[in-house]
Amino acid sequence: MAALKCEFAAIVYAELYRLLASDKRLVDSLAYRLDEIRYDVDWFDEAIEAYEGKWTSDLQYMTHDSISDFTLTQPDHAVLATWILAGLRNTGQCYDISSELSQRVLERAQRDIPGLAVPLPSALSPVIYGWTLGCVVGSDDLPAMPAVLPPEENVQHAFLGFMEHVLVLQSMATPWPEMMSTATYWRGYGIAEGLLPEHGNGGHALAQLKNEASRSMVPAMYATLERYFKPFNQRRQSVSHVAQDDSRPSFVEVAETIRDWPDLRMAVVGLTQFVYQEVSKGLQDTPPRSIQPGVWDNLIHEIRTDW
Repeated sequence: MAALKCEFAAIVYAELYRLLASDKRLVDSLAYRLDEIRYDVDWFDEAIEAYEGKWTSDLQYMTHDSISDFTLTQPDHAVLATWILAGLRNTGQCYDISSELSQRVLERAQRDIPGLAVPLPSALSPVIYGWTLGCVVGSDDLPAMPAVLPPEENVQHAFLGFMEHVLVLQSMATPWPEMMSTATYWRGYGIAEGLLPEHGNGGHALAQLKNEASRSMVPAMYATLERYFKPFNQRRQSVSHVAQDDSRPSFVEVAETIRDWPDLRMAVVGLTQFVYQEVSKGLQDTPPRSIQPGVWDNLIHEIRTDW
């Protein structure tokens, strides 16, 4: 399987920064965030102009089936964007911004690239969970590769493995084999435990992760997630311990709960939300090493078209 990446065409960054700069509710938070790297909100205009210029230049050669050849491959394009987003963690839910960004990119791409059909390629498929930017690499908007992975190596590999597993399932006919589908329970529990090891076990970690999710999810979506993950630990125990135990659902009962994509989707949404919100929490106060004054001077070399 090809390496999972969070890389976008230039128009994604242009539309993201245009969207952020136009939201008056965010201006104070954005000004404070950009000041940390010695920029002000006028920097958005410079960035938008540069990314728009790159997109316009690329369109001379781009076709609907060659978009991936024009992604910006320096990781710090996506890292800088998600570091900026992480500074908005205290402003509420991010669903509206994510949805609006996807819609704007869709409209621009279909207008500018003849013959482009949906679903869009990954390079034109941004998503925002928990104030972290991600790139959709599967179908139905999931799974999505985050711009920044959690810092702990074991969690990184566990989440990457989970995304690879979901991609394999999406390529398979349904109903899926039982072990392929129920693997979600033990891997999900393990990821939760790895994200918050100080809680001692995955059950307590899941409870805390659910609570934190309410900060960046719209209430209806959060209610659905909370209902889904409330019995998650019991179901994980049913999968791990096959023997009948009247204190939890039977193995047979749990094995029938995930047989195709609609059954699995909320698990993927939840684990994506949990990982992404922990990434943005870490970035809120501790920037990646590359995000410092002058970062834009390094990125502009891949964007400028007027040399």
